[in-house]
Amino acid sequence: MNRPILASRKTCTGCLACVDSCSKKALYKYVADDGHIYIDCDEDKCLLCHKCEKICPVVNTISYVSNDKALSKPYSLYCTDEKLYQRSTSGGAFAIMATRFIEGGGYVCGAVLENNKVHHIVTNNVDDITRLQGSKYMQSHTDGIYLQIARLLKEGKKVLFSGMGCQGAAIVSYFKKNVNRNNLYVVDIICGGVPSAHLVDKFLENETQYSGIAGFRKKGKYVISCYDKDWNVVYLDNEKTLPLYGFYSELTKRYSCGNCRFCGIHRLSDITIGDYWGEKNADSIHKSVTIAHSTKGNELLASLHDVNIQVIDWSFVQSNYRYVIGNNYNNNRLQRRMLAWNFNHLSYKSLCGFYGCNLRNPIWLSLKIYNKIISKVQQKIIRYKMKQF
Repeated sequence: MNRPILASRKTCTGCLACVDSCSKKALYKYVADDGHIYIDCDEDKCLLCHKCEKICPVVNTISYVSNDKALSKPYSLYCTDEKLYQRSTSGGAFAIMATRFIEGGGYVCGAVLENNKVHHIVTNNVDDITRLQGSKYMQSHTDGIYLQIARLLKEGKKVLFSGMGCQGAAIVSYFKKNVNRNNLYVVDIICGGVPSAHLVDKFLENETQYSGIAGFRKKGKYVISCYDKDWNVVYLDNEKTLPLYGFYSELTKRYSCGNCRFCGIHRLSDITIGDYWGEKNADSIHKSVTIAHSTKGNELLASLHDVNIQVIDWSFVQSNYRYVIGNNYNNNRLQRRMLAWNFNHLSYKSLCGFYGCNLRNPIWLSLKIYNKIISKVQQKIIRYKMKQF
């Protein structure tokens, strides 16, 4: 049997484009023992059409990025609509784009956090933009959204998609031959990688004073917020929590995030957005860096109002290396390789020690020092690589 070639656990990004590409539903997602989403195939249903191979941005080796600065144009942007700006984690670039897109009769596809899980929705309701805003340091389930977008494009609707670089590549690959491709706008996000779902699951399982996760950012600060038993939002400003510190450690991320091939100056998306770290503004205005990669991207930015947008140079890259470098060098470290075993066998306190938020025990303090040394070495390697930019 000439089985379809699927991305391996080392290379799969969990974009789920292959799942939506299969008309016989032979492909299905599952959450593995490391807390990440992967794909498998029901061979009894498979027609051996190999459409999934052609769609998968990993297997088909789509050339999604390059480092040609002449092909893209960077801006700093912040939203002058105060309500949108205050609800955003940086300058509100996505919020203002999404709002104007829906007001113009289009649809927006983005990630929402519900019931302690993240998934993508497609909406033309401006009231949903609040749900789409904010950083969500969890893998978003995207199965179903490719089919929804396809239906809308067939109806002549415009759709704005927002997701990580690998998800943007999946959208580009899925719709590359769609006759209505010009009505699809792809916005990808400067991404720090996807941490294991085990972090949130173990946190809520053991921190029983909380009913759920509300968010991961408070404007420019990384602060986890939770719902208490009365569903009031509580900000854990001064607490070392497993979801955030496990994310910081970079030791629970997907293997594909440790060797991301969707980072680069120029991308096949229309726009890339992220935090603008390249400027310390005296008035403390948080800004988004917004890079236009296509004519459609530039036209979309030019159509916005209620924004302050300025052309910037490429120096911002030095403060945001994840835009161009996708390696974190942690895939072979013991804490990552033993991730599944650790979360299946160790106590919550030990997990907090292994992944950076429990320092009371001398063993964990020693491990923190060791991790710090490794981090310093990695930073030197990154600074050396950044010289080319």
